[in-house]
Amino acid sequence: MGSMDGKVALVTGAGSGVGIAVARMLDDEGATVAVLDGDSTGAELASRGLRRGMVVSADVSDPVQVDGAVRAVVDHFGRLDVLVTNTGGWDCGPAAAGSTMDITDEQWHEALGVRLDGTFYGTRAALRAMKGQGSGAIVTIVADCGHMAHHSAVEGAVRGFTAAVAGDVAPLGIRVGAVAPGCTDFLVPEDIAAAVLGLLGPDGAHLSGQTIKTRGTVA
Repeated sequence: MGSMDGKVALVTGAGSGVGIAVARMLDDEGATVAVLDGDSTGAELASRGLRRGMVVSADVSDPVQVDGAVRAVVDHFGRLDVLVTNTGGWDCGPAAAGSTMDITDEQWHEALGVRLDGTFYGTRAALRAMKGQGSGAIVTIVADCGHMAHHSAVEGAVRGFTAAVAGDVAPLGIRVGAVAPGCTDFLVPEDIAAAVLGLLGPDGAHLSGQTIKTRGTVA
């Protein structure tokens, strides 16, 4: 039996990279995992390595699609215990725009419109599903790339959002946290997945409302 045995989890951005690593680790720990991605083919391929679960295709920047995805998971499995929001698409590499002057409109709007909006829409839908259960956990993955203005804007917003939501839903037995990997940490998705699992496990209960780095230090 694993630490997630019997839990139903939904992982967004699960069609590649970090999302796949998180989905597989949760599956290894006994969770039933619904993989969500805007790329239905990627989500389908990711799900093939899992022992149990389902595939959900949705655009996380569209609240109607996100609500429908969460509803589909609850309708199928009867509950939702865990949400991991991983909006992906991080352009953190050496070739990425380093100066604020080099950030394009597309990069800025993707950062806020996909990553930040997607975090809010997913969290809101999951909370509505979890509120009557007396338990639940939500973890957001956000890049800690302090030298890049658009990533920093999202990371700062997610940190404040996480703290506020955690305080709001603590009376409902729901905990909320975030993991902030550095740019180079995205090269090792398994380390990020391990940090997510740490927040979801029993030892992560006292970290609700916190944003942690992948090595477990409070950001």
